[in-house]
Amino acid sequence: MLVSRMTPTEFATVARLIETQNANPATQCLHSGEHASEIESVLQKQNGLHFVVARQDDAVVGAMGCEVDAGRGYLQGPFVNSADFATTAAALWSALQGELPLPERCDAFLNAKNRRAAGFYLNLGFKRGQGAQVYVLPAAALQTLEGEPAMRFTPGCADGVRALHRLAFPDSPLAIEPFLDPNDDDRRLFVCGDTQRCVGYVAASINDSPREGYIDLLAVDAAVRNQGYGRRLLLTAAHWLIVEKGLPQVGLTVRDMRADARRLYQRSGFQLLYSGVGYSRDNNARNNRAYLP
Repeated sequence: MLVSRMTPTEFATVARLIETQNANPATQCLHSGEHASEIESVLQKQNGLHFVVARQDDAVVGAMGCEVDAGRGYLQGPFVNSADFATTAAALWSALQGELPLPERCDAFLNAKNRRAAGFYLNLGFKRGQGAQVYVLPAAALQTLEGEPAMRFTPGCADGVRALHRLAFPDSPLAIEPFLDPNDDDRRLFVCGDTQRCVGYVAASINDSPREGYIDLLAVDAAVRNQGYGRRLLLTAAHWLIVEKGLPQVGLTVRDMRADARRLYQRSGFQLLYSGVGYSRDNNARNNRAYLP
């Protein structure tokens, strides 16, 4: 078996492999695309996405990728079409780490039924995180936005947004920063409140694979929950993505523990698509040294 960096001539073949693997819950790696044409387009355009490919007798039998952003590596795969999953996956992982500096943290998100990839990551020292559900809102199910939409973010709201974000997401304080650029055409932040206080915000973006809108972050001040702010924010973002940007659907991910959030999404027209599980590893931790190449 030969494992090497993916070349442009292999984009279409790898895209078809990922499409086939992701069509089966038992081999699906979430957030890596579902349709070969969209996956191939992403492989062609994203410079920060690194992929390696395994070949056996001139046939592609495996692929694995990693997108690095702000010190974190978001893993895709391993996608293996071989009877010997363990050997192929280990070879892909070793080759992938030779293609890029090891990020401070690596994350993977798998379908809950993908037990073989789960075992692979656990054996590498990854920790199993909370379960999560992936929801989707098809354009045909978009609900009418009653009343005024949420306001588009302006720099004067930045301090209030950051303060609410620190309360809502203390483990990822910088996740909101990319959405504070009002000139980014692929990201949009909507807020409820004024320049003195932000009582809610939603961060939305455009994904290439699958081609859809995505709700990245949603937060509402605990003091004003159950007053309609969450639904107003959510539908404002959905209308921007579907009506203004012409996207076919909007996706989002919610953790198991957020039963209140799941009810909000379901009332707003979102439908459960998959149940998934996240796996992560801090590559700077001492107890991970035994797992590094």
